[in-house]
Order: sequence, then structure tokens, then C-alpha cells
Amino acid sequence: MLSAWGDESGSVPVKDPDTYIMSAAMIDDADLAHIRSRLMDERMDGESKVHWYQSNDSRRLYLTQLLQSFPFLGVTVVHHETGASDRRHRRKCLETLLPLLEHYGCGSVTLESRGGQDQSDLHILQDFRSRRTVRGPLRLQHALGRDEPALWIADTLCGAVTQHRIGNTKYLTPLLGMLDIVEI
Repeated sequence: MLSAWGDESGSVPVKDPDTYIMSAAMIDDADLAHIRSRLMDERMDGESKVHWYQSNDSRRLYLTQLLQSFPFLGVTVVHHETGASDRRHRRKCLETLLPLLEHYGCGSVTLESRGGQDQSDLHILQDFRSRRTVRGPLRLQHALGRDEPALWIADTLCGAVTQHRIGNTKYLTPLLGMLDIVEI
């Protein structure tokens, strides 16, 4: 069975304002333990998780190349809307992302926890079910980034897409065959 692991990011406000990016990595459950183990080995001393934002250029390149060795399929949704709140951006991304994950056969999606805001995602999923945007038994849960290495793939995808949007294509190029990007 496929599971999805998701994270989000705002783009670079000065170069790509009003843009919100949400990525998910779809991973077969049989491959998950190996991927988690391999990612845990990539943490640097003092690092609780592998994180794009805190990485330098050479580490970012390494991370994108590392992802090429993993069996996963990624999907990224980019929402651009002038003046939209983060809540609206997130809702619009989830409105596209969750049905796509369901279409690909994912039984569950785990998003990086945002603490007290996690409940809002669950309400969004319930609303999508009532409107039949999501029709199946897709489960949604949250996990802390430091506790779930599979989330680090989505973080890297968000970072690579963000860099691509501001003109730095070298990070995304190695991932293009593994990633679908949907702009809304």
C-alpha cells in the first residue's frame, strides 16, 4: 500500500510573493523502513531532522541527488494568489493534493505537524468528504518533523521547487522524473 508524507512551505516573499507550496512523497509501505533508516543516517551532528532551509548549497545538491536513489513518486501543488492567507493557501493546496493522493492509491497521508493548527486540516478533509472531493477512506494524520524522516523528502521537494521558481533550477532538475508539479 502507498502512504504519502507531506510538508509545506511559503516561497521566497521578495522574489515569488503570495506563493505557497505543498509537497507529498508517495512511498510503498514495503520501502518505508529502508528510506527512514537512510534519512536518519543523513542527519548532521546536532540536527534533529534533515531540513532544507538550514542546509547550504552543497548539502541541498546532495539531498536532491540522494532522493533519486529512493523509490517514491512526488507531487507538489503550488498555489499563487495575491493577498491570500496561509490558511487559504493551505486549503487550496489540500483541495488539489488530497484527491490526487487518493487517485494514486494512497491509503494515508501524514503531514508535518503545525501544532494547534492540525485540527484545521482534519476539518478540511471532512469538508472535502462531504462535498465528495475526496471519496474514499483516505486517512490524514500529523507527525512532528523530527520524529518522521519520511517527511524530510517532502521538505526537500518544497525547497527544490521554491528554488526553481526563483530561477535556481539545479536542485529540481535531478528530481523531474520523480515529481509532478501542479500549479493552481
